[in-house]
Amino acid sequence: MARRKKEISARGGLFFGLIWTAFSSLFFFFGAKMVYDGANRAGWPQVPCSISSFEIKDAADQDPPFQPAVRYTYQWQEVSQVGDKVWANQKGEDDYEDLAELNEQYQKGELTHCYVNPDSPDEAVLIASSSDIWGGLIFAVFGGSFVAIGIGVMLSSRWKKRQETAPISSKKSNNDGAPKAIMIPFFSVFALAGLGILFFVIVPKGKKYNDAQGWIETPAKVVWSRVRSHSSDDGTTYSVDIFYRYQFEGNEYRSNTADLFSGSSSGRSSKQKKVKEHPRGKEITCYVNPAQPWQALLERDLGWSALFALFPLPFIAVGLGGLWWTFRKRTAVRKNKLLRHSSNGLRQNTSPLRHSPTSADVYHSGSHRSIVGDHGQKTFSPGGKRIKSVLGSLMVALFWNGITSVFVTIAVKSWLSGNPEWFLTLFIIPFVLIGLAMIAYTFYQFLALFNPAPKLTLESSGITLNQATKLKWVISSGSLRLTRFRLYLVGEESAEYRRGTNTVTDTQIFHEQLLFETSSPRKAAKGSISITLPANTMTSWSSSHNRIQWKLVIKGDISLWPDINDRYEIDVIAPDLHPHSST
Repeated sequence: MARRKKEISARGGLFFGLIWTAFSSLFFFFGAKMVYDGANRAGWPQVPCSISSFEIKDAADQDPPFQPAVRYTYQWQEVSQVGDKVWANQKGEDDYEDLAELNEQYQKGELTHCYVNPDSPDEAVLIASSSDIWGGLIFAVFGGSFVAIGIGVMLSSRWKKRQETAPISSKKSNNDGAPKAIMIPFFSVFALAGLGILFFVIVPKGKKYNDAQGWIETPAKVVWSRVRSHSSDDGTTYSVDIFYRYQFEGNEYRSNTADLFSGSSSGRSSKQKKVKEHPRGKEITCYVNPAQPWQALLERDLGWSALFALFPLPFIAVGLGGLWWTFRKRTAVRKNKLLRHSSNGLRQNTSPLRHSPTSADVYHSGSHRSIVGDHGQKTFSPGGKRIKSVLGSLMVALFWNGITSVFVTIAVKSWLSGNPEWFLTLFIIPFVLIGLAMIAYTFYQFLALFNPAPKLTLESSGITLNQATKLKWVISSGSLRLTRFRLYLVGEESAEYRRGTNTVTDTQIFHEQLLFETSSPRKAAKGSISITLPANTMTSWSSSHNRIQWKLVIKGDISLWPDINDRYEIDVIAPDLHPHSST
């Protein structure tokens, strides 16, 4: 039955990978076609042209509302041709500013050339923009990355093996422990998305915001004001479209740019309210860029839209963090392979439970911890570990709540405007609760900073089997707050193996020894004990997939306050079977 379930799971993964790959291929081929067409147009020969007219037609009842009307003549192989396209696949613009820039170039006589299709000389464009190439490249990279993920899922399903239901130490990985190549494109998608939004959206908007603070306040008049609806598979969103005209240095200009972060969102009533505040013919104020007068804004302050700058951060964190982890893990695995092949006399048993290392197994390497230590003292104290815990939890809480606050703000504003976003509100509630829990945990960790700090001293660098080792502890201050104090010696076994397409690490405790316990604050303040482990006890051991780890655990109960729970890893070592003798 178990084998049958594994086969069904593998077939399901294969089917999912096929569907995923087929769907992702559409994005890849669409992007590849955009790149090909854009590169092809960029290669069209450039010829002189004479523009007889250039006009921007505006109509509120059309979509898009702004259409370029241009006419120009050019010569191709001594034959006169007439063109009327600004760019290929001309459909107009939603933003007047994009066409206004071209009109400014026409007025200054800077549009003097066009690009001719050599295969069809009657087709020409004024602008052979590279935006199609970049846009297509983004589509192709994203689509190709998801195609790679789909192929990786199919390969993983094909190679999936049945896992034995044995002790975790006897489970072997079905590969070398290196993360699948599937993780590289997966995390690359996140990194590219975050970096793309950051450098191509957030940074330019930030620069524009900084420049706009010096733009000149100028009177303007509303040409039209309306709420535009945008339908998609996710529903209908709405945006404010205020078209206005203004004069600057004796010339008339027009614009429909309202603010730095123009866009659409759900909730019509708030947009309708803003439209009503800007009726047709109303005298208003705009801010004009003196260096480029065709560029203007109605509002140059960011307000709550500044939170949008946080949007790419989780993508960057997940993407770059995941890539760093992937390459670090792969590098470590490669080193482990070399060390395993170069280590003479190393036992190849992957089940530490069935083999307790002896001095014959002792070696020093970057991938395996030495199981024979020196005889120097070793001291343990919380030190900066507690501070790191506070800072770590604080950073995670700030990051999570910073992103969540963007959507909370949208939801709150919708309620204040009288048109509540019910779906967004219900959707964001669990994320808000998680954020509050993170804040509470950070506060809990902060309080733990002021706990008593037990300091442990082991008379040697590790505990040698069948030999007594002295352990001392001292609590310099705060011991009177303790209602109970315990000291444990814990042995844990962990094994890493493959379960389907996932790398799984299982951990179990095989040894837990209570070394000392007291409810007396005086006895908890200072003391010492002797630790002796039998000769047949497992020693510390670490390989590429398996690990035997020993820890000293301190637990201290404090009334109405975070308890002490400190853990320190130690070495349990085998006695030297071949001690050096003097000659």
